[in-house]
Amino acid sequence: MNRSKLSPARDAALQVLLSVEREGAYANLELQKLARTKKLGPQDTSLLTELVYGTLRRQGTLDWVIDQFSKVPVSRMNYIIRSIVRMGVYQLLYLDKIPPRAVCNEAMELAKSRGIRGLAGFVNGLLRTISSKKGEIAFPDPREKPALYLSLKYSHPLWLVERWLERFGMEETAALCRANNEPPAVVLRCNTLKTTPEQLRKQLTKEGLVVHPSALVQEGVIVEKAAYLPELKSFQEGLFTIQDESSMIASIVLNPTAGSMVVDACSGPGGKTTHLAQLMKNRGKILALDVHQHRLDLIESACRRLGVNIVETILLDARELAEKIGQKADYLLVDVPCSGLGVIRRRPELRWRVQAGDLPLHRQQQLEILGQAAKCLKTGGKLVYSTCSTEPEENTGVVNSFLKKYTEFIPEDLTALLPFPLADQRDQFDAKKGYLQLLPHRHGTDGFFLSCFRKVRESR
Repeated sequence: MNRSKLSPARDAALQVLLSVEREGAYANLELQKLARTKKLGPQDTSLLTELVYGTLRRQGTLDWVIDQFSKVPVSRMNYIIRSIVRMGVYQLLYLDKIPPRAVCNEAMELAKSRGIRGLAGFVNGLLRTISSKKGEIAFPDPREKPALYLSLKYSHPLWLVERWLERFGMEETAALCRANNEPPAVVLRCNTLKTTPEQLRKQLTKEGLVVHPSALVQEGVIVEKAAYLPELKSFQEGLFTIQDESSMIASIVLNPTAGSMVVDACSGPGGKTTHLAQLMKNRGKILALDVHQHRLDLIESACRRLGVNIVETILLDARELAEKIGQKADYLLVDVPCSGLGVIRRRPELRWRVQAGDLPLHRQQQLEILGQAAKCLKTGGKLVYSTCSTEPEENTGVVNSFLKKYTEFIPEDLTALLPFPLADQRDQFDAKKGYLQLLPHRHGTDGFFLSCFRKVRESR
């Protein structure tokens, strides 16, 4: 079949799903690439995004359903057919406005377009069967097998659900899973070096967006209806950047003063780095470290667009930081590489890639980075450690081990440092111990952890 006659959105969605499965690509980056090259209209772009993220989010549920009706298990299917069937079943189960006949026909044509004509009939027959027997789909009994039920019903890895059940209980684990399956809000950070949140909201409204203020962060703007943001004049003029509220809170808690010396130890792609510069009124110095040059390039590009000129990028492992600069920093942000389990609503493929055995490995690396980077702080200096993870090994586990070994640091009471709406909920946090764990179902943000310390004496 001529590829030009296919639904552009479904054809592009299949392309992304195959890249994610076969090449380990990240869906968000593949979607950005397609947005630049395919010139899809708004309606097709919206469907493309829905199909990719929806299919990846619901993959566990989709595979469970497919295996109930297919003679060939999902695990044994041709990888192209597997992605076509998953995307088809997603539309049948979750997108009520698309007629089942259209779903089946498009899936069949996708198979033909990829040179698998012999299996087009199998795809068509399986999807028609599932469409006609949706009412017969069965899940495990939640009373007898609560973890398996939640895992299959809400499409999360069983090992992760089991952990959450132990920590949160049935009701809250279900709420967390549901929140992870909802499309996250698009949040912008107003560049206060160039404009105010109120002026930015007016400008974005003129450009056709529906926006309102963040309830958590003063410089945050929530976008209800978004276009392709980099095409906006306000973006090109550097009036805002895209950043979740949870990520902004890390910089707000560190709160560096103008004229100070700041180190962002794991800085790419630069959201927190440029926010720190805003808080410093673009006065002082920020050393932005990363081990990947392409991430440093992104920081430099963001600084140029936002009008930030106090950032110096350095290609360096944070564990070598103290040897490089000595004890010179007034403030230090250590936002370490982590499992990313707090952002699986934004990067749904991560839920299927991360394994329980990865957590101790992350913890070891995180503790090494934190311990070595902390040596660059002056006495009296302030440190914020953060991750986009929900899991204790990477969060309180690292912090507790750090405080035992590096006794020159003490936790900083977060009560007076948090934005007011969070400070008002401080009974939910270990604020006096210097901990903060944000969760999607409680706070509407990404899953995010931070802890704050003060260096009270010289390092040994």
